[in-house]
Amino acid sequence: MTFRPTTDHDRAALKSAFRRLVRSSGGQLEAAQATRVGQQQLSRYGSPNHPGEHVPVDVLMDLTIDTDDADVIRAMCRLANGVFVPLPKTQGAITNWPAAVGTAVKRGADAAEAICTALNDDGEITPEEIADLEILNKLSSAIEALVVLQTYARSVGGEG
Repeated sequence: MTFRPTTDHDRAALKSAFRRLVRSSGGQLEAAQATRVGQQQLSRYGSPNHPGEHVPVDVLMDLTIDTDDADVIRAMCRLANGVFVPLPKTQGAITNWPAAVGTAVKRGADAAEAICTALNDDGEITPEEIADLEILNKLSSAIEALVVLQTYARSVGGEG
């Protein structure tokens, strides 16, 4: 048996996320129209009954772009000990810096408040507190708001 860094569970989770992506595209027929592969092949990519068949990266990107649904990319980032942070859709100059800064500060404060709430009772954060207080979601939201500011600053600074 060949060693693979991903587990059976990891690969099954990716297949499950891919099935959701195909559904969000409107189903296999619509997904096939957005990619270079047919319905049957898309079915095999998502099927637990075909554990050795996985979606090629170009097909994944075609569907991700077509559906504007990055859940499979997010799952892959988590498996790689990373996080997916979407860039803002508009690349133009920001017209309301105070509002964008306010959003970033508020989302950061929401994340910090949830963390402090979790730490308040015993100085530790449990998996249950992470889930109950939605700490990961609040941190992701804060990061996304900062990325929006970073993207606008790059645009003004000429970095594109």
